[in-house]
Amino acid sequence: MNTKKLLFLTSAALISVAAFADEVECTDGSVYVGKIESIDGGVISVETNTAGTVKVSQSEVVSITTDAPVFVRTPDKNTVRGRIVSESDGRVKIDGGSLAADLEISQIQTSWQDGALSPEEKLLSSKWAYSLGASMLGKTGNTESLTAGVSAEAVRTTSDDTLKFYANYNYGKTKETSGTKDWSKSADDLHCGVDYEHSISAMTFWYAREDLGFDRVKNIRFLSTSAAGLGYKVIDEDNWHFSLRGGLSYRYETYKDYMHDGNWDNPDDTSALGLDFGLHHDYSWDWGKIVTDISYTPAFEDFFGDYVATHESYVDFDVESIDNMSVRIGMKNEYRAETTAADHLDTTYYAKVIFVW
Repeated sequence: MNTKKLLFLTSAALISVAAFADEVECTDGSVYVGKIESIDGGVISVETNTAGTVKVSQSEVVSITTDAPVFVRTPDKNTVRGRIVSESDGRVKIDGGSLAADLEISQIQTSWQDGALSPEEKLLSSKWAYSLGASMLGKTGNTESLTAGVSAEAVRTTSDDTLKFYANYNYGKTKETSGTKDWSKSADDLHCGVDYEHSISAMTFWYAREDLGFDRVKNIRFLSTSAAGLGYKVIDEDNWHFSLRGGLSYRYETYKDYMHDGNWDNPDDTSALGLDFGLHHDYSWDWGKIVTDISYTPAFEDFFGDYVATHESYVDFDVESIDNMSVRIGMKNEYRAETTAADHLDTTYYAKVIFVW
């Protein structure tokens, strides 16, 4: 095959690819060529041959063209099937026969491919993921200790949002090998709550969360943290996620001295309006994943004197011989600037067996 013929065939192949591909052009002049998988929640997902799936903010797009019919939801809630043809001034035409539509790109509510699920079908078909964990640690020597913990989690994820319910309980006792050799409680705490995120654009989202529980070692009979705000996805890939949060918070805590006979005396409570900051990072490999979560909730009245800061990092190792089972090794730190306990900082090291289904 001579050089001219090779160049001709290569050019023809490139022209055919460009002619039979969807195209998205942005305000900065960048053009994405491939297949538009969906338009949903102000985000256009384009599957490209070179960069994989690219997510583009709908507000930054000036031109959209598809080479095949797709489903488009219009502002009046009608669904039109047809090719998206770009027109001038940021408008597009949906060539759908008698249901043809002419509208601005920003007016496209949702769009999906032939054979794909509509937003309503996605919501109905969204699956929950459940996990259950248990741990037990013991120690002998100068002191004897025994600590046990259980955790549960339920997560529902769709293309638009993530909803998570969780609960963690820990109980532990410690005994000195000398002296009275009495057992003393070293842990008795519960945290449960809900966390919700909803996409605003390709990289931004809003969130709301509620954390409830108690910590009897710290004499906290009841605690509640409510927060809501905005978040930004610094990294959002299939196996790598890094996001930041910022918003407002309200903390309420009831303190009482816990007596050995089970009675509560000397009631007291505190509440504070403040800010809420959060960081989440996770990275997955074939054999497991590593996760880090950090939160910081300071009060407006005393930004550096009244706050709660938490940090948790863990690594999950998949168990190859048992499906849906992993071993989790991690640590958790909680620092309370205002507390009736002797220490402000609690650090917990743990190893758990996790079952996911």
